[in-house]
Amino acid sequence: MSEPPLYPNVVVGYEENERGADAKLLAERIIAADGGRLEIVNVAECDPAKTLGGMAESGGADLIVLGSTHRAAIGSVSPGSVAEHLLKGARARLVIAPKGYAKGDFAERLHIVAVGFDGMAESQAALDEAAELARRAHASMRVIAVATPTPQLGAAAAAQAAAEDAGPDFQTRLHDAVGELPAELRALPVFERGDPVERLLDRADEGVDLLVLGSRGFGPVMRLLLGSVSARVIREAPCPVMIVPRPGDSGV
Repeated sequence: MSEPPLYPNVVVGYEENERGADAKLLAERIIAADGGRLEIVNVAECDPAKTLGGMAESGGADLIVLGSTHRAAIGSVSPGSVAEHLLKGARARLVIAPKGYAKGDFAERLHIVAVGFDGMAESQAALDEAAELARRAHASMRVIAVATPTPQLGAAAAAQAAAEDAGPDFQTRLHDAVGELPAELRALPVFERGDPVERLLDRADEGVDLLVLGSRGFGPVMRLLLGSVSARVIREAPCPVMIVPRPGDSGV
């Protein structure tokens, strides 16, 4: 007996244009890996934010797929007004396709799934979900952790802070998390130092087919609410980006 899909109801916010084609193709690639039912919602025939948000609230949308705004650069992700609305508290997962995804030089299936990891519960939820999707897609994983330098400290204090806050303990958490993943995922731990947004964007530009990020660490559970890093990454990423809602007490 086959396992149930991770996303039983995949909903595309569709338009008769390039943006709609981008979203539909990305949804089809996720469904090819996971199964699930595809539903097309023509956003020209409804209030898209209200309709899609209502579907998420009622359980009719487990994953919502949208294209990027027309103002985005070719090959980059940037949320439009509907996505911005959903990112302020929708219950479903949200994934945004880069502009030109349907015509671009993107992989025909998910080969590499990356996830941003900071050791907190929200990033652990994103890691768990990314791992499950990667397993179903027969993809490999990259788990990216970025240690932020401590600002406005003297050299000695900064070195000590870096060693304590962003050194072995953080790297240990990263390697422990990767070590718990199934071997079939061929998960690669990636430890960086610097600005988290810049480092995540750099790594996302290295053949990543989907970047998964968690939501902010406070606010309603099981809902989307962006933190500062996710909010910036989702406006510049060179690959599709999925935002996973903040987990409840029982997990993802």
